[in-house]
Amino acid sequence: MREIDAKGLTTKEVNSRIRETVVKDLKVTVLNADGIHGLAMGLRRGEVVVKGNPGNYFGMLNSGANITIEGDVGNFVGDNSCDGELIVNGNVGYGAGIYSYGGVFLIHGNAGDAAAQMFKGGSLIVKGDVGNEVGLYMVGGDIMIIGNAGKKLGDWMIRGCIYLGGNAKSLGKNARYTELTRGDINKLNSLLEKYGVDADLGKFKKVVPISDRPFYSK
Repeated sequence: MREIDAKGLTTKEVNSRIRETVVKDLKVTVLNADGIHGLAMGLRRGEVVVKGNPGNYFGMLNSGANITIEGDVGNFVGDNSCDGELIVNGNVGYGAGIYSYGGVFLIHGNAGDAAAQMFKGGSLIVKGDVGNEVGLYMVGGDIMIIGNAGKKLGDWMIRGCIYLGGNAKSLGKNARYTELTRGDINKLNSLLEKYGVDADLGKFKKVVPISDRPFYSK
């Protein structure tokens, strides 16, 4: 294992040291990461633990690394990711997992507005509450919210599923509630067990698109 003290370093310097370490198959712990934007971006492999409260665009373009944040993180965490795991032991800001094609995002706290917008694949699990317009225009993947959601949940979603343990202030256009199937329960139980998350699936509702062609008139 290697420790990197980010205090006084530029984002480029910290990211270069992370990449130099993960290619050697060594675990990396980054200290004093508060406020650093674009940290741990573009990784294809490795295990990275970040201690502090990094800024925006943390872990974006992840394509295979397992990244854990011991703290809160800013906006657009995991933007455009396609593989790997991103675990936040805290809260996240606006746009978590936005535009992502794959991978797993586990948020142990709350997530702000616009989480998983334009989601194309992968899984986003939020143990707390989420803000408004989560899942806007999503075309694939799964969103699991153990707490409550804000306004316009699943607005104009086309494909994919949202699983809600609490209540939403409102659903978006082209979104409706339905019951979980046995397949849904098996899939969610597998995720919950893998990541050690407790949730009562008996309380969950499923949000799905009304139509997969919502922008075309009949």
